[in-house]
Amino acid sequence: MFFNCERPYAFYGLVILIPVILIAVRQYRKIIKQTKKLAGVYSCIPEGRRMKHLPRIIITRTTLRCLAWIMLVFAYAGFSWGSYGVPAQKSGNAVSFVFDISYSMNADDAPGGLTRLHAAAKYADMLLPRMEQTSVSVVFAKGDGVIAIPLTEDTAVVQSLLGTLSPELMTAAGTSLGKGIEAALRSFPSDSAQVRRIWVFTDGDETDGLLTGALADCVRYGVNVSLIGFGTEREVEVTAGDGKTKVVTALRSEKMKKAVAQVSKLGLSTNADVSVRYIDATEAGSALELLRPLKSGNTGDEKNLSTVSYEAKPVERYSLFLVLALIFFVSSFAAAEFDPEHPVKLSANQGLLIFLCAVPFSFVSCSSGKFGNAQEIMRSSWAWYQKNYRSATAGFLRAEENAAQNNDIITVQYAQYDLASTYIMQGEYDVASGCLKQITPEAPSQIRYAAYYNSGIIAYRNGNYKDAVDYFRNALKIDGTKMEAKENLEIARHQQAAKDVHGTESTVIPVSEKDDAASAIESAVFQRIRENDKKQWKNSESEQKSESASDY
Repeated sequence: MFFNCERPYAFYGLVILIPVILIAVRQYRKIIKQTKKLAGVYSCIPEGRRMKHLPRIIITRTTLRCLAWIMLVFAYAGFSWGSYGVPAQKSGNAVSFVFDISYSMNADDAPGGLTRLHAAAKYADMLLPRMEQTSVSVVFAKGDGVIAIPLTEDTAVVQSLLGTLSPELMTAAGTSLGKGIEAALRSFPSDSAQVRRIWVFTDGDETDGLLTGALADCVRYGVNVSLIGFGTEREVEVTAGDGKTKVVTALRSEKMKKAVAQVSKLGLSTNADVSVRYIDATEAGSALELLRPLKSGNTGDEKNLSTVSYEAKPVERYSLFLVLALIFFVSSFAAAEFDPEHPVKLSANQGLLIFLCAVPFSFVSCSSGKFGNAQEIMRSSWAWYQKNYRSATAGFLRAEENAAQNNDIITVQYAQYDLASTYIMQGEYDVASGCLKQITPEAPSQIRYAAYYNSGIIAYRNGNYKDAVDYFRNALKIDGTKMEAKENLEIARHQQAAKDVHGTESTVIPVSEKDDAASAIESAVFQRIRENDKKQWKNSESEQKSESASDY
């Protein structure tokens, strides 16, 4: 189970309890000493009988308040355990090439007598021309991980780098595949809507044992990883980085398969499409296994323009500790009001305190259903205003899914519209248009108006002025008082008219179809132009003569 503490330095706050407890103990000793004397004097009245229980009440109250402070520290520390799937809309592909450039890759046991590194370069060079519409980054892995080429669609730059691969490109000693994979994760933009994949070209001979942890992080973030093995299982002697020491190396396929199996058993991802795997580069069809997922998303079908994948996110537990802190703090007052002589009898203050203790649980119980969906949309809308579109997209998708399960049709409509607005801000107009088309006539009028209005904006951006006119007209049918829709309708009509006129003017009229009157007018115009040109030429000649004479 995934366990994490975001701010461990928060535990320094527990040090405050030491002087607080020491001071409290000193004060309470004086109070207890006095209460014992008073309890003997006033033992005949109820207040006197209650004084003998005062030490126990004071200790209980102090303990509960200390626990409340501890819970507040734990809440700020940011504990999280467990994981849940966050839906994220994906469109396009992004692949990070991680090349193991350690000295073990200089072993010449690859097919054709090539070194493992040279074979990996040729293998990658064969893949690049077949990766249409895919962004690529390059990472070097040795004793550390370095991003050599950021994410780009210019495959020519990547191909030019393949011929220069060498262990001498990095000075870090050893082999750290885990650090290389972590660098590949950093090469992907945090707000990217592409399906992310990492291809590691290696012999699996690492020296720090960080591979399994890095693979687990990739699965949590919804990134597919393929370990591509080069070399043979037969051990080969190579020269180390110092140029003198001889070391023995081989393809560690079993080690990589074991790491893959360990990560798969953890069950970190809720999406079946997210996985890690090992592929032997010498097996027939290994390249097709890598390229097939890229081709499945580029079929040209509108339904395959985007996919929904799930990323494993840790479950934050700060709300649990806040509730416990509130309960302990309120209970400390209840302990002071508790009457040991009449434990069943409740005073007005005790009833109020019990009510305050029940309030947090009422909020927790209301977090499901419609209230929980509305709360999710509010949080996602705040993320949208902060321009954190990735978080907003995940929140709206989650709200839509939960609302659909609860048959909350209205919330589904709001979530679909908000999701479309988020995609528009990211430039994903095709995906946004698909979300807007899912809004049904049963949706509230303001949602239907906004859906038609935004659909008109998208159509106008794509140059579909006729569709834009229809969308703006439908928006005005819902709410005819909106001036922005009226203005955009007129602009779209004007652009459509200009487009139609331009198409008419582009047709060429043959010379034989021109009438005599048009020919006469045309001749007169050209005659006038020739006369003006002749006068202008004479004037320029006279000016040049006068200027040349003065210069001479």
